[in-house]
Amino acid sequence: MSNTRTLEATAYKEGKWWMVSIPEIDALSQCKAIDQVPEQAASLAAIVLDVPEDTVNINVTYRLPEDAAKVSQQWHEAKAHVIDAEATAADKLAELAGTLKRHDWTLKDIAAVTGYTFQRISQVLKGQEPKSS
Repeated sequence: MSNTRTLEATAYKEGKWWMVSIPEIDALSQCKAIDQVPEQAASLAAIVLDVPEDTVNINVTYRLPEDAAKVSQQWHEAKAHVIDAEATAADKLAELAGTLKRHDWTLKDIAAVTGYTFQRISQVLKGQEPKSS
């Protein structure tokens, strides 16, 4: 059985074509649609290396136009902030629900003030570690 080889490919748009470059094996190909890029890269590598296609793994990086690359970086940063904020909000919801529960609030009471269903509040509370006083 053959070992699997992993290669890095870069894909970029040139006119109406997607160019697929695999520098490690000095290979270049093209395809019409972005969804064809991974398959085209694997096929290209298999042909150049003279191995079965299922023995080649390709990691594709898409090269964006310079102005789009800058916006993409900003989008990724903003997305990371959103993920962090969602985690903080989830932690604070659990803390709030736990605090209100210790004050004998019902699940329905907590749900009403938080805007969540009582079922979701129940899940949040079950996910909390009991805090000792």
